[in-house]
Amino acid sequence: MARPIEFVMDINDSKDLWKIVVRCRHLWTVRSSSNKEHLELILLDSKLDMIQAIVPSHLVSKYVGDLAVGASYIMQNFKVSNNDFSFKSTTHGYKLVFCGSTYVKKTELPEIPIDYFNILGLASIADGKFQPNVLVDVVGGVTEILQTQINSDNNKSKFVFMITDMSKIVVQCTLWGNFALQFYEYYKNHGEDVNIVVLLQNARIKAAKGGFPLNVSNAWSGTKLIINDISNVEIKKLKDSLNAELPKLSSSSLQVETTQTSQYSDFDKFIWKAEVISLAEIAMLKQETTCVTIAKLEKFEVGNSGWYYDGCAECTKSVAVKDGKLKCYANHISSEPVPRYKLEVLGVDGKFKSRFVFWDSDCFKLIGKSALQMKNELVEAGEDNPLEFPFGLDAMLKKELAIRAVFQPKFNRLSVISFEDDEDSRKKVKDTFKSHEDVSKIPISLASSQDDMKSLSEPLSVFADFDPNAANSVMTPCKRINPEASEDVESVQLSSTKTMKPEKKEDGR
Repeated sequence: MARPIEFVMDINDSKDLWKIVVRCRHLWTVRSSSNKEHLELILLDSKLDMIQAIVPSHLVSKYVGDLAVGASYIMQNFKVSNNDFSFKSTTHGYKLVFCGSTYVKKTELPEIPIDYFNILGLASIADGKFQPNVLVDVVGGVTEILQTQINSDNNKSKFVFMITDMSKIVVQCTLWGNFALQFYEYYKNHGEDVNIVVLLQNARIKAAKGGFPLNVSNAWSGTKLIINDISNVEIKKLKDSLNAELPKLSSSSLQVETTQTSQYSDFDKFIWKAEVISLAEIAMLKQETTCVTIAKLEKFEVGNSGWYYDGCAECTKSVAVKDGKLKCYANHISSEPVPRYKLEVLGVDGKFKSRFVFWDSDCFKLIGKSALQMKNELVEAGEDNPLEFPFGLDAMLKKELAIRAVFQPKFNRLSVISFEDDEDSRKKVKDTFKSHEDVSKIPISLASSQDDMKSLSEPLSVFADFDPNAANSVMTPCKRINPEASEDVESVQLSSTKTMKPEKKEDGR
């Protein structure tokens, strides 16, 4: 007897043998930090429930020819896991991962709508009735152009405008990168006196914070931008209702910033998209957060590993023997491992303490010698104990630094991205710290070193560097970090509103 058809809303991790009939609502490709590409798709069933699915890179060639946006399918047999991404494209509690036995059969299913959008109205957005970690569909008519910054050479383009809908609520919208270029080209090439309605599928909403207003923007992967397509029901409906009220936007008056140089100071770059907070405030964080803080390096934390790891000769990832060869996660082959720093240091600010993980390049800057040099000096001195911490490492200690790092509550530690050791930077960071009513009431909690051996089974964001094949990924930094900014960590995530890249670093995994 064949298995019955089941509904998306019923999917859970109690079994893998789910059989569903769905339409592919959205499909996109994601390149991971290990330079592999996998597919991500949103599946919709006849009850209009959605679930996200992932085709791992090693299976892309098997399924890519069968999958298309708008097509409907019978699908069965998946690996099911928690939908624990930092930014979710559906509210379903689980996601599906294709495996070798996943079955996909194209079939006509007219009961599932082809163009389905789960639109969140601007009134709800303005009232705060949204989940900040869930991507939504937003449609709006453009009422005003605020800023246009086009720089196709480095993907730092930005287009800022205001949108409204039938509620007459006005919300700011910012498009970044290729989405800004797409909007700019449409605006520039469609003559004088046009009015524009846009639909963002899988848009991110950022609540007003500090001096930044409530804002709708694209995510870096998974977002789809539709402009003035009257074949789209949502766009036509809004365009018909607002056509007389939307202003005519003249392309001749478009003011474009085309500067090729950064408008930000070094300190602005250092604190960009980070919470500038003290160790006392970091102790209260409940989720992964990019932070800039001040700490004096007090002592090394001795855990289950030593002061270095065996790295790849071509990159900074760790290596292991695979198929009789020494390989890293990126499958580079090395004749012998290269020692690379990984040091855990207790940082102190007054009476508050936190554990910091410093990676190879930052350790080199602080110590002045590479891990290979340091290990060779030990060998020359007749010391072959890999757990011997060389005295030269102490050059890192007693330094007070301004540190940019990712706080990881799972391990209760901060993974360092970069640091500044000049007095001016330290003063600016301290001046930016938020005030406390009574920091003495904040508990100090330091996880044991054994906590560090726990691994995260999957990264937290589907929109950047999730590599389903990287089973050994043990650390996932915050969503707001660019992978080029911190390759000390194997799997990182892109900000949906990134406008710049911090200094490139190594991957210590």
